[in-house]
Amino acid sequence: MKSSKYLKISELAQLVHINKRTLHYYDEIGLFSPEFKDTNGYRYYAMTQIMDLSIILSLRELGMPLDEIRDILTGSFNEYTLSLEHKLDDIESKIRDLHTIKDIISRKLEYIETAERSHMDINRITLDDSYLILSDPLKDPSLLNVLDEAHQLVDQKSQYTLPNNEYGFMISTTKKFADPKDESYDYLYIDAPIDDDRHHLKPAGEYLSLVYQGTEDTLYLTYDKLINYCREQEIELEGYFYEKVLLDSIQKNQDNMVTEIQVKIKN
Repeated sequence: MKSSKYLKISELAQLVHINKRTLHYYDEIGLFSPEFKDTNGYRYYAMTQIMDLSIILSLRELGMPLDEIRDILTGSFNEYTLSLEHKLDDIESKIRDLHTIKDIISRKLEYIETAERSHMDINRITLDDSYLILSDPLKDPSLLNVLDEAHQLVDQKSQYTLPNNEYGFMISTTKKFADPKDESYDYLYIDAPIDDDRHHLKPAGEYLSLVYQGTEDTLYLTYDKLINYCREQEIELEGYFYEKVLLDSIQKNQDNMVTEIQVKIKN
């Protein structure tokens, strides 16, 4: 044996920055074994084996399980290519999920900023055109039906939409002016990324916005205040009231729930 051609297990571990126990384990499962073992059981690795080990470590860094790596090393080049393509698809899917989560966190921070405004103050805000995906008309106002419609609606977007308050309610201004306690909402909605024939336009313009903290039982007070304000200021509204929970709370502490209502001032 020419020592210059071989590395002891400790030397190889130090060279590639892994633990000796990892090399022992790879040998035990038949994934990566030394070139030979001497009579004392010492493991010796050929210099040419470093490339094989580098491939294993790079695939592990990509998150591939050891069984799959073994198949790659013992299989054809085509199998290696397919495994990498599948891994790439998996990574791209995770990236999309991370982007979705990032967007949700960003919007939650925006919601919190809005929720920190003085509650029950009426503000005038200017909004750009935006597009919404609507549920089917809500003909049955029961909670079970509304939840079912919510699940059907958010399935069009992502699994994260419903539990992250990424939806809201719409009710016509005509209904609310007739009775501020009317809770027969017209639609559920979620934000839409683009414009197409299926989407509802929430038009640009000047809106009234009011932030309310409390339970749904007294939410009608916000509508009372908005409607009385409009009558006093001789402001005409159009379209729908858009109602969205900004900060939800557990059932036992609904007093902390924060809701924003927006409605467009008629041009």
